[in-house]
Amino acid sequence: MDRWQQKIAVVTGASSGIGWAITQELLNSNMIVLGLSLSLKTEQDITNELSHQQSLNFFQKQCDLSKLESLKSAFQWIAEIANNKIHVLVNNAGMCEFSRLLDEDNEESLRRMIDVNLMAAVYCTKEGYKLMKNSMALDEECHVINICSLLGHHIMPHIPQCGFNLYPVAKHALRATNEVLRRELSEDKLVRLSSLSPGITATRFGSYLDKPSHLTDLPDFPNLLQPQDISRAVKFILESPLHVTIAEMLIVPTSEKY
Repeated sequence: MDRWQQKIAVVTGASSGIGWAITQELLNSNMIVLGLSLSLKTEQDITNELSHQQSLNFFQKQCDLSKLESLKSAFQWIAEIANNKIHVLVNNAGMCEFSRLLDEDNEESLRRMIDVNLMAAVYCTKEGYKLMKNSMALDEECHVINICSLLGHHIMPHIPQCGFNLYPVAKHALRATNEVLRRELSEDKLVRLSSLSPGITATRFGSYLDKPSHLTDLPDFPNLLQPQDISRAVKFILESPLHVTIAEMLIVPTSEKY
């Protein structure tokens, strides 16, 4: 990771779970991390969880990725903080509002599912690419990593009763989007694009929401992935030499059937 030292990374959904683990991993590698999140880390959390030097390299801004105006405002802030260039973008933010597709009165929820899990990654990549072009003009390499999901590869039979509705649809679409982006970026020899798909991971994803009574929980898994498993994978992707692209990586718990 030596070549990424003091380079600038943007991480969405940076304040908890996988996003916070990725943020810490990049800070450990002496990168500067700009985090976008709906809710921010408190000063006490930062003091407790980061070293003094890491805290100096971490900046965060509140951003509602379901709203394009908020997203664009956040990237204006990034441009100002980062002197109009970035090197790494990790599109990690994701969310779930539980219902079945055929349930009543969930139209706004379904829209948010697509906006956050798919369109936010598209729009962040568009905005981030503008700043990456300034880095590449200085012969500095760049990398976009989209955090996808096992549910972007397979839809298990238990998904409907768990209420994931459009989440796997959005993640399948994100994988397809990666293939479109890869072709659009093919002339840019200094930028790489990777998709990283975790299986079930021990995070607060969706756990703070009350599920409707007609939905059930996920099946039990004895050993879940940990956020640090995903952050190590991000580090592995970034460590790969420029002539190597980890186009797609799937990580699952050993106990998970897929």
